[in-house]
Order: sequence, then C-alpha cells, then structure tokens
Amino acid sequence: MLVPLHPGLDTPGSSPDNVPGKRSLLAALANGLLAYSKARFGQARLWHYGLLAFASVATVLAATPLQAAEEILISYGILERTIAIADLEHFAETGQLTPQLRAYNERLQFSQEQLEQIRQALVTPAETLSHVAIAQFLYTEQGELLLNELTRVVRTPARQGDFSALRAALILGAARAEGGVTLLDVLRAYPIEAIRLELGEGFVIAQEINRAILQSERAVALVQDLSTQEANAAPLTPEAYSALLQLIQQQRRYQVNQATLVVPGLSRPAELYLPRLAPGQSPPPLGFPVVIISHGLGGTSGSYTYLANYLASGGIAVAAIEHAGSNDQQLLALLEGRADQVVPDEEFFRRPQEVSLTLNALGRHRTGTTNLSTRLDMTRIGVIGQSFGGYTALALAGAAFDPASLAQNCPPIGLTFNPSLLLQCQAAPLADSGQRLVDTRVGAIFIMNPIGSVLFGESGYGQIQIPVMMVGSTADTIAPVFPEQIRPFTWLTTPERYLLLLNQGTHFSVVGDVALPEQPSPSPRPWWGLGLTWLSPTCRCWLWPTSSSP
Repeated sequence: MLVPLHPGLDTPGSSPDNVPGKRSLLAALANGLLAYSKARFGQARLWHYGLLAFASVATVLAATPLQAAEEILISYGILERTIAIADLEHFAETGQLTPQLRAYNERLQFSQEQLEQIRQALVTPAETLSHVAIAQFLYTEQGELLLNELTRVVRTPARQGDFSALRAALILGAARAEGGVTLLDVLRAYPIEAIRLELGEGFVIAQEINRAILQSERAVALVQDLSTQEANAAPLTPEAYSALLQLIQQQRRYQVNQATLVVPGLSRPAELYLPRLAPGQSPPPLGFPVVIISHGLGGTSGSYTYLANYLASGGIAVAAIEHAGSNDQQLLALLEGRADQVVPDEEFFRRPQEVSLTLNALGRHRTGTTNLSTRLDMTRIGVIGQSFGGYTALALAGAAFDPASLAQNCPPIGLTFNPSLLLQCQAAPLADSGQRLVDTRVGAIFIMNPIGSVLFGESGYGQIQIPVMMVGSTADTIAPVFPEQIRPFTWLTTPERYLLLLNQGTHFSVVGDVALPEQPSPSPRPWWGLGLTWLSPTCRCWLWPTSSSP
C-alpha cells in the first residue's frame, strides 16, 4: 500500500484495562534475545553456534551445584500467597489442579480456557536457543538492561531484586531444557529457596506492552484505511496493473555478471552484480545507476542475492557489502565468548563510512579490461538497507543523531515492546561526537524494517532531503512497525516519501536466504521491480499498486 504523510499517528489511544495480554514477560525477553542472537536469522545456524561454544563453558555450568527454588511467593499489595513449584509442575504435566491450586482457583474463578492458557505459558518454549547463547547475551549491556527490568517482578523472599540469581536461573534453565527454555524451566532453576513475584509490577509491565500493541494495531488500521481511500479515489484498473507489471518485466532485459570488488578499508570484498549487455544492446547514455545494499545485524553480503540479481537484470548495478563489525561472524564471536558486545560502539560510525568507501572504490576501480567508472553513472546512487542497514541508509541520507532523544529514552524504561531500543541506546555515548555521516552522493534510499526512532528522533529524520521509501512489517516484533516505521515516517519532511506495509510480514520476511515457518509473508519479488524506477533518468519516485497488497 502507498500512503501520503499523515500527522496524527502518535496518539492513537490508550489500552483499555481489559485488553488481554499478547506477550508474556518471558516472550518479551525472548524477543530481545532474538534481536541480537539470530546469526543471519537462522535457527539451524544458532543451534550450530551453540554446539561450537558448548565445550568452553558447559562443564562449568554443569558442575555448579545450586539450590533450586521450591515455592513461589505471589505478592499483590498487602496480599500474599504461596504456591509450591511441585504443584505447578503437576498442573503443567497433567492439566489437573492440586488441592492447593484448586482452592486458589475457587477465589480467582479462572475458566478452563484460561487455565489452559496458563499451562501453555508454563510449558511453551520461548525459543530453541542454547544456554551458551543465552549466557553470552545476558552478559552484554543489552542483556543486563533486560535483567534489571525483570528484577522488578522476580525478587527474593526479602523483596530484593537479585540480578545474579535471575541470570543463573535463565542460563541453568536453558541448560537443562531439551526443546527450548520454558518458564517452568526457569522457575525450577532459580538458585534461592523461594521466588517472590511482584504482581503489581508485572501488571504495570504487561499494561505497557498491551498499550504498545494496541497502539501499533490502531496505527496500522489507520494506514490501511488511508491507503484504501487513496485507492478508491484513483483506482488502478486490472488493465493498468497488467501494463505496469509488463513494464517492469520489460526492464529486466539484461543478463548479470558477478564480480568482487576489493574496497580499501573493508575487511571483505564487496559483491558486484552488474548488468551484462547482449550483442546489439547499448548501455544507457550515462551508464548504469548504482545501488549499495547494507545488510542487517547478523547478515552478510549474500543476504540479498535475490534482490541484487533482480535489480541488475533491470539495469541497476549493485554492490552488496559486508559490515564485519555486525555480520554473522560478529554474533558467532559473541556466542563463543570471543566478544563481549553485540556490536562495537564504533560500528555506528563505521557502517555508513563503509558505504562511502565502497562508492569511492566504484568510482575509480578497474576490473580486467572493464572500466567500471565508464559503465556506472555515479550521479544516480541509491542505498538499500534492512534493520541496522536501514539505520545505515538513514545516516547516509542526512539523519543526524539526536542527543536529546537518546538522553530522554535511554536506557529504556520497563520491558519495552520495542527490542531494537536496546541496540539504539548503545549509541547514546556517541551522540555528542558531532560526527556527520551523510554522503551527498546518495540520491535516494529504500529502507526495510529500519531502526532509528530514538537514535535520530524527529529532528534527525527531518534533516533528510532526498527521496525515501520505507517498508514496515505488521508482525515485526524486533523493530515494531508503529514506533520504528509509521511514526518516524510522519517526521520526514522530504517531498518524496512513501510508506509500504507488508501485512503479516515479520522482521525477516525480506531476508532472502532464510525460509522459516516464522515468516508468514515472504515478500513477492515482483514488487521489487517497482523500485527500478527510482533511479531512472525520467522518474525519481516509487510506485506501488494500491489496489493490490503483497
């Protein structure tokens, strides 16, 4: 869907008290873990990395004798109840309430459906992550922030937040789990005789998450309504739609040559995808326009091969680069204990600079007898970025760090529904550096699931003056669509700005080298062809048939 700027999306309403929770506290933690642990976004690859790291710490974990919790103290105001963990285990395994739980339920009056939901919350694995991966993450700055927030709810019998005990419970619970850590695994592994759950704090966190979810749902509904109104006002007939698709296919008239480009300053060569002329074909008068692809956290230069080939066949030269400080090897180093950060701080500066270095190299490099500088039109340059790559493209387009926004929002308060803030807030100490990362050679950006709401803020987005197309996914739990795409879209002031929402798409739907069940809405390739017009000599805009959705 294609929609114009709309100013009123940041106040869609608050959550009513009776909205059912859609994310448990454990799920919120799991989302944070996933945001920084999924190397190239593959579960199978995570399992492999866990095995590699297992030898280094598994024996230490297995040899650590710790007392296990036997009961839970549930506090809510002045009320307090005690539940034996053995009773919860019996309920989880059989679905039957023990006499004590039955007595409590006579007061609480949970329905059978609600009881089944509780049972599923106890036994459903959060994610198939190795205990080593969880341990490594929980010792990062982002992991410690999450643990500190969880200690608002999970406490010792003396009402103290025991940071170390909670971390031990999560790690040991995962170590003993066979099919992914569950809430019951964590309760069993808590290394103190009892766990106190502060329900008041838990309800506050749950309400905050529910409010964020409802806010996002309402914003998406508003965008969909605006798109429908626009489509009805200027309907795209089936004939016009067919003609548009035919035009896209006609642009795909080139074969593709692949090559590598050594870029001074980059540890790995860039992958080039160059349109190849058939006999009798002539190149564009000024040469082929250029696009640089910047991958997300944990990605590689091969993450968007399908997209690079598609664009090159349509007459756009593509350079896919690999950011060594935030690629799959960086996350592997974290999981193996060779790194203690999700990404180094300097990666926020280095990523845009690596794109600029690649543009420098493209302008002067010669490969064999092919002079790239004569085949490429270096006056028509675009950047495509996904997630952390979206941040990279925004910085190159002119968005500057917003120190006030970072100071106000970092560290995140509470268990946020937006795990990407954990990464954005890492840049807070860098905000006053005064360093500008803009590259004036970049003439347009195409950003998918970008992050930057807090890092750039309204003032940063407002500094962008080139065309922007922003893609969000309505089922994205890593960079949720309302705070990270819809709301920042309203901050853009550039005349050419477009928003595309993928209904039921996830954070990984546009990643080309993964096919997982968690990707309910992979992006259909034909819509990429619509971007072929952005860098054409006659049109500097993006198009999307509003009468059809992906």
